[in-house]
Amino acid sequence: MENKKRYEGIDVSHWDDGIDFESVKNAGVSVVYMKASEGAAYIDPNFEKNYRGALKAGLKIGFYHFVTARSIEEARQEAQHFAQVIDGKEYQSCPVMDFESFGDLTKEQVNEISLVFLQELQTATGGRVAIYSDSSNAANLFDKRLSEYPLWIAEYNVIRPSMKNPWKNWAGWQYTDSGQVSGISGPVDRNYFKKDMLKRQLKDFCL
Repeated sequence: MENKKRYEGIDVSHWDDGIDFESVKNAGVSVVYMKASEGAAYIDPNFEKNYRGALKAGLKIGFYHFVTARSIEEARQEAQHFAQVIDGKEYQSCPVMDFESFGDLTKEQVNEISLVFLQELQTATGGRVAIYSDSSNAANLFDKRLSEYPLWIAEYNVIRPSMKNPWKNWAGWQYTDSGQVSGISGPVDRNYFKKDMLKRQLKDFCL
């Protein structure tokens, strides 16, 4: 049965500066995803500051990594980098692969890189991991081999996200990139998250 409970969430990066996380929590947000890393060496400049602020405010924390890999070996390196960046941090939500810039990669290459990244990340972190995608890529690019991982889908200006893709249900839904939240001066990505995004332990899932 699909879990109906939704948690209000935001996702942030260095583009969202000067966040008052106490105000964010008081506004009804309970989950914050933050960009941790990109590529094989980059760390988001606001990562530590965002982490400390969200932790102090008692928010449920999740991390995501922006993938730039163009080969399987680069995918492994990026997954290891991401795992190292978040190692030792407290977080309740699945670490997420954000792969949306593909260059001239073929569909098969995109899926192979994605699978290797997710498998390597799951091994490195010892817990469940998830994938972020817009509705178009989820439907037309990513294949059913990825559907064992929880899907955080982005689709705006709709009543509900389109699930004409290999996944049965969404675990996260980014429903706008122009949301307003107390404690953040500019527009921010707003999301709903279900419990599937908040279960890090592999034993919590029946695959």
